[in-house]
Amino acid sequence: MTPEELETTLRERGRADDILALLEKLGFTRAFVAQSVLSKRDAVTVAQTAMEWLGMPNKHDRKKTRQLFDALSDAGLLQPEPSGESWRSTVS
Repeated sequence: MTPEELETTLRERGRADDILALLEKLGFTRAFVAQSVLSKRDAVTVAQTAMEWLGMPNKHDRKKTRQLFDALSDAGLLQPEPSGESWRSTVS
């Protein structure tokens, strides 16, 4: 997924304004979310994504990553695994 495809998908779902504003507030780029979260074939975790995002994340960075995952799940772009510790992209 590209950043442009992410924006298009969010617009189609009526969630572009709130999700894009949240990305900006939390410090995530569209490119990072599109490539490092939504384009992964394997499940992603908060810890793994925060580490990729910042290198050595603290608890606040992991909290921001969890907020991102929750918002993407609410928009139907991520689906939580039954364990509650990982998520899978629902977009191709």
